[in-house]
Amino acid sequence: MAHSATEHIGHFLGASQESIAHVIRIGHSLSDAIARRLDCHEQQQAALATDRAIQSGVGRTATWTSNTRAHVSGSSVVTAQDRDGACVTVTDVIIIDGQETRAPKRMCRRPPTNRFVRV
Repeated sequence: MAHSATEHIGHFLGASQESIAHVIRIGHSLSDAIARRLDCHEQQQAALATDRAIQSGVGRTATWTSNTRAHVSGSSVVTAQDRDGACVTVTDVIIIDGQETRAPKRMCRRPPTNRFVRV
Protein backbone atom coordinates (compact mmCIF):
# COMPACT_ATOMS: atom_id res chain seq x y z
CA MET A 1 0.00 0.00 0.00
CA ALA A 2 1.51 3.33 -1.08
CA HIS A 3 1.54 6.30 1.28
CA SER A 4 1.27 9.91 0.24
CA ALA A 5 3.84 12.53 1.17
CA THR A 6 1.38 14.08 3.64
CA GLU A 7 0.98 10.73 5.39
CA HIS A 8 4.76 10.39 5.74
CA ILE A 9 5.17 13.97 6.98
CA GLY A 10 2.21 13.63 9.34
CA HIS A 11 3.51 10.38 10.80
CA PHE A 12 6.97 11.89 11.29
CA LEU A 13 5.58 14.99 13.02
CA GLY A 14 2.84 13.16 14.93
CA ALA A 15 0.11 15.01 13.05
CA SER A 16 -2.83 13.70 11.09
CA GLN A 17 -2.82 13.56 7.31
CA GLU A 18 -5.71 16.03 7.27
CA SER A 19 -3.91 18.61 9.42
CA ILE A 20 -0.72 18.36 7.35
CA ALA A 21 -2.71 18.68 4.11
CA HIS A 22 -4.37 21.81 5.53
CA VAL A 23 -0.98 23.39 6.32
CA ILE A 24 0.32 22.54 2.85
CA ARG A 25 -2.83 24.04 1.29
CA ILE A 26 -2.30 27.24 3.31
CA GLY A 27 1.23 27.45 1.99
CA HIS A 28 -0.14 27.27 -1.53
CA SER A 29 -2.68 30.05 -1.02
CA LEU A 30 -0.55 32.81 0.55
CA SER A 31 2.04 34.90 -1.24
CA ASP A 32 5.57 34.89 0.18
CA ALA A 33 5.30 38.61 0.97
CA ILE A 34 2.35 37.89 3.25
CA ALA A 35 3.26 34.47 4.68
CA ARG A 36 6.72 35.43 5.91
CA ARG A 37 5.31 38.27 8.04
CA LEU A 38 2.67 36.13 9.79
CA ASP A 39 2.91 33.39 12.39
CA CYS A 40 1.34 30.01 11.59
CA HIS A 41 -1.98 30.89 13.28
CA GLU A 42 -2.22 34.16 11.35
CA GLN A 43 -1.39 32.33 8.13
CA GLN A 44 -4.37 30.07 8.78
CA GLN A 45 -6.59 33.09 9.42
CA ALA A 46 -5.37 34.76 6.20
CA ALA A 47 -5.93 31.59 4.16
CA LEU A 48 -9.46 31.22 5.55
CA ALA A 49 -10.16 34.87 4.68
CA THR A 50 -9.05 34.15 1.11
CA ASP A 51 -11.44 31.18 0.96
CA ARG A 52 -14.31 33.30 2.32
CA ALA A 53 -13.59 36.13 -0.14
CA ILE A 54 -13.57 33.72 -3.09
CA GLN A 55 -16.85 32.16 -1.97
CA SER A 56 -18.42 35.62 -1.62
CA GLY A 57 -17.41 36.81 -5.10
CA VAL A 58 -15.83 39.80 -6.80
CA GLY A 59 -15.66 42.94 -4.69
CA ARG A 60 -16.35 41.18 -1.40
CA THR A 61 -13.84 41.53 1.42
CA ALA A 62 -13.16 39.03 4.19
CA THR A 63 -11.29 40.38 7.22
CA TRP A 64 -9.47 38.82 10.15
CA THR A 65 -7.76 39.96 13.35
CA SER A 66 -4.87 38.02 14.86
CA ASN A 67 -5.65 35.77 17.79
CA THR A 68 -1.96 35.61 18.73
CA ARG A 69 -0.53 39.13 18.33
CA ALA A 70 -1.91 42.56 19.09
CA HIS A 71 -2.01 45.09 16.26
CA VAL A 72 -2.04 42.47 13.48
CA SER A 73 -4.97 42.15 11.08
CA GLY A 74 -5.69 41.55 7.45
CA SER A 75 -8.16 41.12 4.66
CA SER A 76 -8.65 39.46 1.29
CA VAL A 77 -10.72 40.82 -1.57
CA VAL A 78 -11.47 39.25 -4.95
CA THR A 79 -10.67 41.96 -7.49
CA ALA A 80 -11.34 40.01 -10.71
CA GLN A 81 -12.72 36.71 -11.99
CA ASP A 82 -12.28 35.02 -15.37
CA ARG A 83 -15.43 34.65 -17.45
CA ASP A 84 -15.50 30.90 -16.94
CA GLY A 85 -14.92 31.27 -13.18
CA ALA A 86 -11.86 29.01 -13.24
CA CYS A 87 -9.48 31.72 -11.98
CA VAL A 88 -9.69 34.76 -9.72
CA THR A 89 -7.38 37.58 -8.68
CA VAL A 90 -7.27 38.15 -4.93
CA THR A 91 -5.52 40.99 -3.12
CA ASP A 92 -4.36 40.21 0.40
CA VAL A 93 -3.67 43.04 2.82
CA ILE A 94 -2.00 42.70 6.20
CA ILE A 95 -1.46 45.44 8.74
CA ILE A 96 1.20 44.93 11.39
CA ASP A 97 1.67 47.75 13.90
CA GLY A 98 0.12 50.19 11.42
CA GLN A 99 2.33 49.14 8.48
CA GLU A 100 0.34 47.83 5.49
CA THR A 101 1.52 45.17 3.06
CA ARG A 102 -0.52 44.38 -0.09
CA ALA A 103 -0.01 41.36 -2.30
CA PRO A 104 -2.14 40.40 -5.30
CA LYS A 105 -2.29 36.74 -6.31
CA ARG A 106 -3.93 34.70 -9.04
CA MET A 107 -5.77 31.58 -7.95
CA CYS A 108 -7.26 28.89 -10.17
CA ARG A 109 -9.31 25.74 -9.65
CA ARG A 110 -7.25 22.58 -9.75
CA PRO A 111 -8.80 19.13 -10.17
CA PRO A 112 -9.49 16.73 -8.62
CA THR A 113 -10.67 18.80 -5.61
CA ASN A 114 -11.66 21.91 -7.59
CA ARG A 115 -10.22 24.09 -4.80
CA PHE A 116 -8.63 27.37 -5.75
CA VAL A 117 -4.82 27.37 -5.44
CA ARG A 118 -2.28 30.09 -6.10
CA VAL A 119 -0.70 29.87 -9.56
